Amino acid sequence: MNRLIISSMILLCLACNTKKQEPLMEIASAEVHLPLNPYDSVSFKEPYNPHSPYHLDLKIEDTENDLKQLVLFITLRDGAHFVSPNAERSFKGKFSMTLNENNKLKPREDLIEIPLSVEEIDTHPFVNGTINWVREDTTYKLPLNILTESDFEATGLIRFTIEPRCSLEEIPFVVRQQSGILSVKILGGC
Repeated sequence: MNRLIISSMILLCLACNTKKQEPLMEIASAEVHLPLNPYDSVSFKEPYNPHSPYHLDLKIEDTENDLKQLVLFITLRDGAHFVSPNAERSFKGKFSMTLNENNKLKPREDLIEIPLSVEEIDTHPFVNGTINWVREDTTYKLPLNILTESDFEATGLIRFTIEPRCSLEEIPFVVRQQSGILSVKILGGC
């Protein structure tokens, strides 16, 4: 009789443990897919930080005309947003992605925003008017002119104020050309 009770308790414990492990496995597999990035061929993929309201990934991309462009993917979480570079009015923390002055690499055009932000009315006292808020995952493309075939490094800066946290984010990056191959890397984290 004791063997039957002990065997029944062991089977009951095993059954309980098996049921508890199944939901944990589902949760773990859901987190593997982060960060949300539309491309697999990112040359610099920043480690995912679950406490940050945004995530950045950078890459150098070839265009259809065999030219190069710097591509930034920004993933927003938990209601985070920022002012688009296309906002008509002047804002202190407006998004920008710039290259420091150098004679090796220059932007060919203005920054391209995909999807394009839409102007809206914001009655907050600091805005009190029209503004282009970026509230969804967005891609920025900066077409580049490479002015030399020799190896070089050019630094740049991604700058914006992330809301509602209201913190100015300044993320330095470096574009390198080595043996004819162009690459990019974020020097600071988000």
